[in-house]
Amino acid sequence: MVTEKKCPLCGAAIHERSSFCPYCTRPINARKQVTPPGHVSRRARRCALLIFVLLAAPLLLWLCTRPRVYDNGTAEVFYTMDGQVYQLCIAWNEASFTPAQQRYTSGEMDFPYRYPSILYINHRESDTHAHESFLKQVERIEAAFLRADEALEISCTLPEYRSSYAPDAAAVTYVDYTLNQPGTWLAELAFTVYMKNGDVIRLHQEHIIETVPTCHYTAEDAPMGTIEELQALIDEIADTVDEAAEVYITLPPVRYDGNLSMNRRSISLTGSEDSQGNRTTFTGTVQLELSNRRLVYFEGIDFVGSGDGVGLSAAGRLHLTDCRVAGWRTGALCYGTSWINADECVIENNGIGLHFNNSSFGSISDSRYANNIFRDNGTAVLLENTGTDVSLKFNGSRFTGNGADFDNRCGQELDLTGATFE
Repeated sequence: MVTEKKCPLCGAAIHERSSFCPYCTRPINARKQVTPPGHVSRRARRCALLIFVLLAAPLLLWLCTRPRVYDNGTAEVFYTMDGQVYQLCIAWNEASFTPAQQRYTSGEMDFPYRYPSILYINHRESDTHAHESFLKQVERIEAAFLRADEALEISCTLPEYRSSYAPDAAAVTYVDYTLNQPGTWLAELAFTVYMKNGDVIRLHQEHIIETVPTCHYTAEDAPMGTIEELQALIDEIADTVDEAAEVYITLPPVRYDGNLSMNRRSISLTGSEDSQGNRTTFTGTVQLELSNRRLVYFEGIDFVGSGDGVGLSAAGRLHLTDCRVAGWRTGALCYGTSWINADECVIENNGIGLHFNNSSFGSISDSRYANNIFRDNGTAVLLENTGTDVSLKFNGSRFTGNGADFDNRCGQELDLTGATFE
């Protein structure tokens, strides 16, 4: 049903929802007039702009001065402070201005290892070290592994300034790792520098660690009862075993008469002891002359001479543990690009116990000589030329009955804290 109403203007009947009359053609509903806004004055616009600038200036100032994070995902970051541009980089001790984006190393399975990772801070323009001035503006430095493959157990120590190891570096962290599976594994180390002004600087280094194969020999695997048999075994290993493998020989508790030469590949020797207390003993010179930088270990072996000659002659990296070196003109001679380290050893009755006569050496294997006994030597330690400025530490070592404990001709820095002299 259509509902009607009358036009208020002409009285004609129209639909109740009509807005105009079809008979008189005039609109029925009243319209409201909309007045457009008036013109805004130039002065008002200037005031509004001034208010906006005043309100925005603090925000812009905060945006320009707020703490910033410098992180480009690499081992090098440039940072400007007080008009100076600084280079922060993770680098090798021998190349402190060249960032080391990746670090390669290798190790055996189920054996704990440790090595340093170093943070340098340098002046970009002059290629000079700047850690002393820069560290005054640093709140703290941290290090952590952001990711690591499951086959790696890896961690690092709190970064610290190590004047005895890397005096030109800002901080050193020591990386500890153990390999659980064969293969090549990755981990990512990050140094984070927190500045006193709130800025954060982060550097990254990829660590690539490869598991190396190992070979172990005992008297059950090959004849080694005489010096001739042992020399033949060492030569055979050099001919047949992959150079990448770590080789260990466990020696029987016998006396080896004659000289032994190890000049073709790295082989570590471990002595043994019988029920009467007789240990593996060498009475001739053992010569180690290797061109590679791999570390050789001698453990639990006696090197006993008759008052003349050289007991151990090393042109390679050698670490002695629980060894006895006695009765030689020179007990252990370190020469060329080499290094000898000793801990828990007895070095006695030699003309010279330990003689360093290096021509040059870029990096030592260990600076510690802990818990040794230097006894009744003409000169216990002769330092003619070490090729390093790293402090040598003798914590727990005892010097007794020597004509001279040290003949330090090259002025080598020594840390004798914890050593005893009788």
